[in-house]
Amino acid sequence: MKKILVVLLFVICYLSFVIPAQAITFDLIAPSGQLQRGGEAKFTINIDTESQSFASTQIGMTYDQAILEYVSTSPGNTFTTISADPQGDGKIIISGNSSQGFSGSGTYAYVTFKIIAQSPGSTQICALFNPAVTPTPTLASSIPPQPTSMPKSGSVDKTTQGIISGLIFLGLAGAGLVLVKKI
Repeated sequence: MKKILVVLLFVICYLSFVIPAQAITFDLIAPSGQLQRGGEAKFTINIDTESQSFASTQIGMTYDQAILEYVSTSPGNTFTTISADPQGDGKIIISGNSSQGFSGSGTYAYVTFKIIAQSPGSTQICALFNPAVTPTPTLASSIPPQPTSMPKSGSVDKTTQGIISGLIFLGLAGAGLVLVKKI
């Protein structure tokens, strides 16, 4: 019984130090039906911010240049401004901004291509990727920016906080192990 209580105590201590992560999920929806050479294909990129509010974000998209030619990008119903930066090697970086921030799920952008394939067939022609984010996605905030101040003595960043939490956990686990062995 005491072993179960000790294990339960350690599990509760471990779970209390978990730091929540912010995540954005993107989905690429291909056009349906038959696509013809010379015609256009409109791909839809959906977004889910998982209840977080973001003022900006970006996603990368690759495409097969032997099959598709990039035409344009237009905003969906989530971010007010969408811009595309074609990289020239079958990659596009799509950035979205909204002064009010966006929280929830919806259509991030529509990307239109012209079909230039030489022969019929089926293949994976587009995919999404996570670009090296510059700048990082910005959480929307109703708090106005504060003036920059000098670093405060004793402040701890998230990495140091995680290391300290881990060491405390290991120390408590070791002490509990010693107590259980003595009992």
